[in-house]
Amino acid sequence: MMQFATAASLWSEVERQSRSRAARDTESHQAAVPPPARPPVTITTVPTDPKPDIQNAVDGYARALESRDITQVRSAYPGLTTAQQESWQRFFDRVRNLKASLSITDVSVSGATAEATIGGVYEYDNATTGRAERRPVTFAATLTRDANGWRISTIR
Repeated sequence: MMQFATAASLWSEVERQSRSRAARDTESHQAAVPPPARPPVTITTVPTDPKPDIQNAVDGYARALESRDITQVRSAYPGLTTAQQESWQRFFDRVRNLKASLSITDVSVSGATAEATIGGVYEYDNATTGRAERRPVTFAATLTRDANGWRISTIR
């Protein structure tokens, strides 16, 4: 019976050591295995609507027309042709108090190029008659985007 008690005691001791070792091995294994990696963060940029920036270019052109200064018109519209320049100069010579209200009525953007339909009105005083006049306008424009933003490259 004594041997049985000794065997049971030894068995209990070995079982305790075995459980202790298993727990220790599990802890060290868990410490050695890194936690699962987090998925990479994906930053999604929403494409911005270019229409406000294109409208800013059109507004700059309208302000240049109101100045009645060909240099400012050319700055807002670098593609100004000689024929267009001469036409604008004749118009500027015949008007006073020019107010140009222009807005985009339609636009199609493809990369760094935009095709826009511009509508609006020119209001001015006729220099010859002194009468206030109003001329509705609609024209097509091609705009291009460069490092400085959108610029009018062609007006038809």
